[in-house]
Amino acid sequence: MGETIINSEIKKGLDLLESGKALEAIAILEAYWKNHKNEPESCFYLGDALAENGDLSEAIERYRDGLKLAPEDADALTTLGDMLFETGKHKDAIACYKKVLEIDPQDADALVSVGLVYNSQERTEDAINSFNQALELEPDNVFAWNALGDSLYGKGDVEGAIKAFEHGVEIDPEDPVAHFNLGELLYDLEELEEAEEECLEAVRLDPTYGMAYLTLGGICMDMDRTADAIAYFEKYLKYETSSQATEMIAEVKAVVEGLKEELKG
Repeated sequence: MGETIINSEIKKGLDLLESGKALEAIAILEAYWKNHKNEPESCFYLGDALAENGDLSEAIERYRDGLKLAPEDADALTTLGDMLFETGKHKDAIACYKKVLEIDPQDADALVSVGLVYNSQERTEDAINSFNQALELEPDNVFAWNALGDSLYGKGDVEGAIKAFEHGVEIDPEDPVAHFNLGELLYDLEELEEAEEECLEAVRLDPTYGMAYLTLGGICMDMDRTADAIAYFEKYLKYETSSQATEMIAEVKAVVEGLKEELKG
């Protein structure tokens, strides 16, 4: 989204959103939006709050409203594309990302986003091609290296995937996602100690990284470290609040209960 002066009502709503009070934020931002529907930012801020609360359909509509007023807002187009992707509207998501590329042909992240959609459609070669195009524009784009690693691993190129993830870590050792991706791959390869080291680095860099705690819990289960597994799974449950993870959260809760019973026995 473009730069704007944030007034007191919007700031209050954003502060509530930042503190995890999505419903209260929505109430304030919706009231502002109703009185300022000619301001694209009012649509986008409300859309962000709705998305945070899991109301993606409504969030998408607000972003569409905002983009009618500011059709060249690349940040908003990217966010809309991400939401459409999350809801499975792949064609519409790609259209948003390609619109970003029309606005800025040098936007490497937009190429990565296109590739991620292709990858989800099992169009692996198209995805890899898109990621490589992004890396031609920005050789140090960690987002692209991580995505490339995922696609290479998906097509069975384990060595290529490891190199891609390791390259991402080399470029930005402070990126928790790069460490997690490498750790997750090492876990799949049953290299448990190395996987644990990478995932621990991910949570050191981002103590709220839920998926890294989930993998750490799995590693500890495989190493018969039940108490540690419980602790990591409980941290996952603490930090994973997405409505999209409802089934996984339920599964992890059941696993934790089972492990606790196991310790009692």
